[in-house]
Amino acid sequence: MTPRTVVQMLIRNEADIIEECLREIARWGLTEIVILDGQSDDGTPDVVRAFTGADIHLVSEPDPDGRFHDHLRNRLMNLTLQHNPEWIVSLDADEIYHTDPVAAIRAAVLGGANVVRCHVPQFWITTDDVRRGILVEDRRESIQVRRRWYSWGHMGTFIWRVQPGHYYPQGIAKRTPEVRGQTWREWQRAGPVYPICKHYCFRTLEQGVARAAARRKRGGRRYFGKYFENWIIDEKAAGLHYWNGVWQTSENHRAVCEYMGRRT
Repeated sequence: MTPRTVVQMLIRNEADIIEECLREIARWGLTEIVILDGQSDDGTPDVVRAFTGADIHLVSEPDPDGRFHDHLRNRLMNLTLQHNPEWIVSLDADEIYHTDPVAAIRAAVLGGANVVRCHVPQFWITTDDVRRGILVEDRRESIQVRRRWYSWGHMGTFIWRVQPGHYYPQGIAKRTPEVRGQTWREWQRAGPVYPICKHYCFRTLEQGVARAAARRKRGGRRYFGKYFENWIIDEKAAGLHYWNGVWQTSENHRAVCEYMGRRT
């Protein structure tokens, strides 16, 4: 039996991808979604309201600099708790589950775990995209068709069982809440199944340019991420891999890591 699970999302200006994200998470049976919108100005709320495949609770609150400050994370979690979840899935608009998060939650419950960790391959705009001239894209195509190069990315804890005392610390950008008096290693017990959650770091060249400009305005480096200068990544220097749409995935950590290290 699947415990009551609610998806929570913090979004701002996601009109180009939010429908696909909602459609993909709903196909796994996760249809109760709480969304806190940081007052998008690109029509994102209209796209959300038009989506009919889930029970969506949409709230809009100010986020002047678009940085998803920690008080918004706490506000979002409080909104989510109003719907009495046993488990919470924290999802960003640029993330799409490739393997079943619900099955992973069931496995965690059976094993007495309280979190599900996810493999997060990250998809990028690359110099190969530029060479092949595919940055002039058909926006009617899904993001999963348009973005093909990925790096292994990281492991993320985006799914957890609700427990008293969860909170987001101030001044730290986090996706997973903490428990007072405990480190994450002390309170998290991971389940045996690790779903794959694809992360589309940049959807378009224009988005990359805008993010790079915003980062520099805040005093940040020209380098975005850890790979290459500016917003376009050199797939050879970064050791990226091309995804051809067919992943022979495995729930086993070693097998998934092995697959991710092999060019398809």
